[in-house]
Amino acid sequence: MDRPPPFQLPDPKPRRRTIADAAPVVIVRRIVEAVTVVGVASYSILICAQVFFRYVLNSSLVWSEELVQFILLWTVMLGSAIATDRGAHITLNPLEEHLGPRERRIKNGLAELGTICFCGVLAYYGFVLAYRTRFMTSSAADIPMPYAYVAMPVGALLIIFFATIHAVAGTVHRADPMDERS
Repeated sequence: MDRPPPFQLPDPKPRRRTIADAAPVVIVRRIVEAVTVVGVASYSILICAQVFFRYVLNSSLVWSEELVQFILLWTVMLGSAIATDRGAHITLNPLEEHLGPRERRIKNGLAELGTICFCGVLAYYGFVLAYRTRFMTSSAADIPMPYAYVAMPVGALLIIFFATIHAVAGTVHRADPMDERS
């Protein structure tokens, strides 16, 4: 009798390849994830350096707090795009168990459409803000403000990209926090 070892679960249903698995989408996904990881590591190191300089050396890094805020804005927007790709945003699903498969698909499609519309507005006004501040710099770090503010439209466009990819592929999914229990 050919049975798998007890520590391996057999794959119940092989997953079909979709546009979400295409090489360009995977490349964008990996780049966004890598930049986000570098951003989180950067501001973690900067915060530690800031604390060290302030409390050990009795000298403050004037520019570090501003830089941390800008990196945090970028990582939040890129992290939101990753959460959209993974279906990990918080959702309220009081009707989920009362809907059939067709109604669930319609509800998920409407949720994705709402996300895409909202992020379209956010992208537009984010570009407007970045354009209007194109001659401004931050006070302490002397960073051009458009570099900070362009995080909003870039993140919004990435959210639109991932939401559209999953809607077209039919892989619109929502992570169920109850599945994470052990």
